[in-house]
This record gives sequence, C-alpha cells and structure tokens, in this order.
Amino acid sequence: MNRVNFAHCSHVIVNVCAKHGTWFDRDELRRMVEFIRAGGLENARAQEIADLDRERRAAEWHAAAGNLDFGSTFSPGRKYDLLNLGISAAAGFLSALIRSKW
Repeated sequence: MNRVNFAHCSHVIVNVCAKHGTWFDRDELRRMVEFIRAGGLENARAQEIADLDRERRAAEWHAAAGNLDFGSTFSPGRKYDLLNLGISAAAGFLSALIRSKW
C-alpha cells in the first residue's frame, strides 16, 4: 500500500493499493470533495499541463542543442504511471458526482 497526496497538491494523503484500490481514512473523502469544490483539481491540472509543457520545451531545447542526455529534466511517462492513473480516475468520478448534485 502506498500513501499518495491526492492531485499532488491537496494535502490529502490517501492509501492506494494496486491490488485492492484506494482506501480512505477518517475525513479524507470529505477533504477531497472540499478540495475539488474549491477548484483545486482544475488548478492541479493546469499546473500539471504547465509542468509537462515546460519539460517538453526543455527536451526540445536539449535535442536541438545536440545534448541527448535528458537526465532528470525530461522523463517520458513519469506522470502517467498506474498509480496516478487510478488517482485521476477517482478524481474524475468524484468531480462527476459533485456536478450531479447527488
């Protein structure tokens, strides 16, 4: 089981198990919903897009300069591992629930 900061910036730490799914401790689901309602998920997505764009530009600059050693500047697929995919799916589900005014 891994402890993950929801959306990488929410300060809500959830337990994620590849085999059994996401586990919430007391008040974590409520805090996640509050984070989403406050616009935190949109802000996190905008920040992730900006980070990926910055990494892409850095990689293009290094390639144009003939430096093929990207090191820690660019790591393809880094943000798209299965753990983040599960968090993104959970975030999308929670967002849909909130919009539906359940």
